[in-house]
Amino acid sequence: MNGFERRKEKKKEDILRAALDLFRVHGFKKVSINDIALKSGASPVTIYNHFGSKDRLVQEVVKAQFKNMVEKYRLIIDGEGSFPEKLESIVFDKTSIISQFQGELVETLFRNDPEMQRFVEELWVRDSTRLTLDLLEKGRREGFISEERSPQAIMLYLEILRSGLSARPEMLAKLELTPEFCRELNNIFLYGLVGKTAVPGKPEGKARKKV
Repeated sequence: MNGFERRKEKKKEDILRAALDLFRVHGFKKVSINDIALKSGASPVTIYNHFGSKDRLVQEVVKAQFKNMVEKYRLIIDGEGSFPEKLESIVFDKTSIISQFQGELVETLFRNDPEMQRFVEELWVRDSTRLTLDLLEKGRREGFISEERSPQAIMLYLEILRSGLSARPEMLAKLELTPEFCRELNNIFLYGLVGKTAVPGKPEGKARKKV
């Protein structure tokens, strides 16, 4: 890559970063190309030369965020920590992409954009499913998940939980202010409404409950 190509690529990255910052605060609809140009230091013409349209710029921003989220979750799953800690980090992730962009993501892209629908199905759903299965397998090995619980049922339950949280911005704000609430919800997921059981491998009473 020569000097011109490096400068061109850097300018594109600057535009994407500026657009992401603005979209996070104001949503997609309220941000104009002129707003992005002012924040990025690029002219509107340069932005159109790189992306063609605002819709295309929005697509590129969201795709980058999906890819970053997949990589983030991979690092969590492969990193240090117990299954409950990893589960809490992912399920109650306050930077989840669905909770970003002022709640406009589903309405703006997924319902009206076939290209983004294909992208989500091919990359995000495929990769997130694989990551979730890896996480569940770790949970089984650590003794937190019963063999009686199918991965499909657990994944559906997780999706319901994540979707419910994403639809309630005030709940996400509460999670951010009260980390102990995250842990309580995580324990309900792991141990049900009856209460937390003993440490894995150390039965409490006659039998140890599992997810």
